[in-house]
Amino acid sequence: MLITFFFDLFLIQITFTTIESITYSCWTNSTCGCSLNAPILTKIIGGEEATMNSWGWAVSIRFRNNHICGGSLISSELVLTAAHCLVSKKTLSSLSVTAGSHYLSIINQQRSISEISIHQNFNTITYINDIAIIRLSSPFDMNDRSLAVICLPPPILEYPPNDTIVIAIGWGVLSMVEKISSDTLQQVTLKTVPNTISTCLVLIHNENGQFCAGVQGGGKDTCQGDSGGPLMMYSNQQWYIVGITSYGNGCGLPFSPGVYTRVSMLILTTTLIVKLNNHLTALYIYTNILA
Repeated sequence: MLITFFFDLFLIQITFTTIESITYSCWTNSTCGCSLNAPILTKIIGGEEATMNSWGWAVSIRFRNNHICGGSLISSELVLTAAHCLVSKKTLSSLSVTAGSHYLSIINQQRSISEISIHQNFNTITYINDIAIIRLSSPFDMNDRSLAVICLPPPILEYPPNDTIVIAIGWGVLSMVEKISSDTLQQVTLKTVPNTISTCLVLIHNENGQFCAGVQGGGKDTCQGDSGGPLMMYSNQQWYIVGITSYGNGCGLPFSPGVYTRVSMLILTTTLIVKLNNHLTALYIYTNILA
């Protein structure tokens, strides 16, 4: 019995050490890119449930109160998301945004939408310039510490760099078979893929405005319902939105990364910047306003 006990204990120790976790501490004085709790990610196959209140900028965009896409708070009243999520939604009264909740089924704060700005050069076939801004009817209450805003990246053309660790989050489907959105916020660790790699090159249509992220063996990816959500990079103890989930060939397939809108490129080429609190905190794209 004694030998068996030590053998079992040894096996348990192996099980735990094979699942490594990383805690991303935050710069507490930052005005963006820091949430109430530090994100904890494990090196496991596939996605995992996020730590509660670790991604305070994650929002759910809803059509008739049903989740359709993700988005990111870049100010108390502006949400960054994908254009393809909104291009066919003509009635603003049918759309809303919820924030500050880990669960889709539990609404913490919810706002209607006053206007939507879709990039004027968005291509509905190639998804080039797949980016949009939502202006809320009233600001979210940022005194609620479950909410936070994410940092915008620097206006650098080749950003993020190739082979960079990035994190995607969302309430998308967990299985292409069931196609049911996750009730809990999920997170997955990916790596940016050079646009010159054949598996990426066949998917993208604009190397400046789009890039790929995934893992070579598959099993880790964003999926339906994750569109519009952020692809994030950790830098200087803050989180930056470097990509917007756009499209892919299936979900988590081997040698088939997801495609993301390059946020830095669109900041570099945007025609209008909104000034909030006397400094540049939000990007506003000068585009067609949907009435």
